[in-house]
Amino acid sequence: MTGLAQGGTVARQPVQARARARYEAIFKAAAELFAEQGFAGTSVDQILERAGASRGSFYNLWKDKDELAYSVVKESLIMDSITPATPRLQSVVDASILLAVLTPHVTVIKAANRLATEQGKAFFGYLWRTYTPLITELMTQARDLGELQPGVDPGDWAALWIDAWVGLDLRFRETYDDLPAAVHRLNQQMVHAVATAETLASLQISTGRGHELIHNSSHAASYFASVQAQWKDKHRSTPTSAATG
Repeated sequence: MTGLAQGGTVARQPVQARARARYEAIFKAAAELFAEQGFAGTSVDQILERAGASRGSFYNLWKDKDELAYSVVKESLIMDSITPATPRLQSVVDASILLAVLTPHVTVIKAANRLATEQGKAFFGYLWRTYTPLITELMTQARDLGELQPGVDPGDWAALWIDAWVGLDLRFRETYDDLPAAVHRLNQQMVHAVATAETLASLQISTGRGHELIHNSSHAASYFASVQAQWKDKHRSTPTSAATG
């Protein structure tokens, strides 16, 4: 009986592994296509062709393309990578710059940013609806700890910070490598507007701070794989001194 049970467990493992592989292949293909051409420009057939998957596999996992897109958007969130910092306003800066550093390299984040601005869909606005209360809570804690200037309303400034971030994301989608520097400038303006002098002196707001935080992110593996691939492509296209000589 024990042998049968063990045999059943062993038999299930390859099945589960194949199912997981199918899920990841379809999810990855969808994220790539959503990032490249948006929700409306992407069909289920295109996703399946890129994933090398069957229509049956798709509909066993998701009800439709909308449900798949929603799962892509939810997968992109980065707040679980942000730990409460001192001063608390540092956590707000960290979320902003980490997302900016990850975006050019992590496909699921690029896809989610684009999907969240597609009007008429359930996932429209999902990112700012999710991030705003989280950033508001951090700003409220910062106020209670005496880190903010008098009269700064946590909710208003959290919404303004996120709205400005979304605007920069839209502006730099064709040149995403410039996004981290742009968000750094945004953060500079925001912290000078809301932080006390004492708090301001202790904040780290450089893009380097974002790179330091990558290692704690659930998207770290995707980020480093992308950077490595870009490095290889760059060096393949650069003639060596021997070749040019």
